[in-house]
Amino acid sequence: MQGYIYIFALLITCDFLVSQLGLNIPGSILGLIILFTIFCFKGNTIYSIEEASKVLLKYLPLFLVPLGVGVKELIVNADFILFKMISISILSLLVAIFITIIIIRVLKLFLNKKEEAPVIVNLNIKKGEEK
Repeated sequence: MQGYIYIFALLITCDFLVSQLGLNIPGSILGLIILFTIFCFKGNTIYSIEEASKVLLKYLPLFLVPLGVGVKELIVNADFILFKMISISILSLLVAIFITIIIIRVLKLFLNKKEEAPVIVNLNIKKGEEK
């Protein structure tokens, strides 16, 4: 029971912080980041939180139902919004691919020029002479 109290207290605290500070991320994500940071510094999980998370993990698909309903509502009520979102996503993907190709080509040319640098040999040195 104590694990549930920790998890929901952290969620409520982070939601409050997000609303007061005007942050542009959900309070639940901020809570996950804080919980992850605590686990990293502590080195292991707190037993009560571990037990509570195992129980909550069983019901994870139930938590995803509102997300699915929201996507369905977006598709049903999306006049032009969905088309704009998909178009922008595809366009940004193509721009990212194009920029990646250009960067790879420039790096490849740069590295090939370094490898093909001519070795300067002094042919004026006679056999037996060394400097």
